[in-house]
Amino acid sequence: MSNLLVQNIKHTNNTTAQTIDSTGRILTPARPHALVSFGEGTSGTYVTVADNAVLPFDTIEHEVGSNYDTSNKRYVAPISGLYQVCFNCIFYSVTTFNCQLRVDGTVVHRWYIADARHMTWTVLLEVSASSYFDIVHNTGASRQIHGDNGVEMFTSASYTLIG
Repeated sequence: MSNLLVQNIKHTNNTTAQTIDSTGRILTPARPHALVSFGEGTSGTYVTVADNAVLPFDTIEHEVGSNYDTSNKRYVAPISGLYQVCFNCIFYSVTTFNCQLRVDGTVVHRWYIADARHMTWTVLLEVSASSYFDIVHNTGASRQIHGDNGVEMFTSASYTLIG
């Protein structure tokens, strides 16, 4: 049996692609990722989002790479691969909510709730480089969604390359 003894794996440009610590945990500091929220500075109030609108995630909380565009509310996949998309949302006294995840403008997943004020979901999708993700609601009327208060995130989405 052979052993490969290495602590860091780097690209020729000296960018660390992977680190293995003394307990065997693997860190991938260059893995594309974005955590976004909206309503920053609204003091935790609710933001009205029109029906059929892209949810206005306008604040980047954390990002590796520059793949989320706050102007069009899209995450663009920098390379082809499997991506994990997570979503968390709190509503103001809403009884129904229909949420859609789109890739390149086409609905690929749809979630619906009735008689609830909260929605959370996670999905894995294989996409090509330059494909974009966005999240819309198609409920038949505008909805009030909880904005952030500058300390706590009430509504967020994250996009992470898995492999």
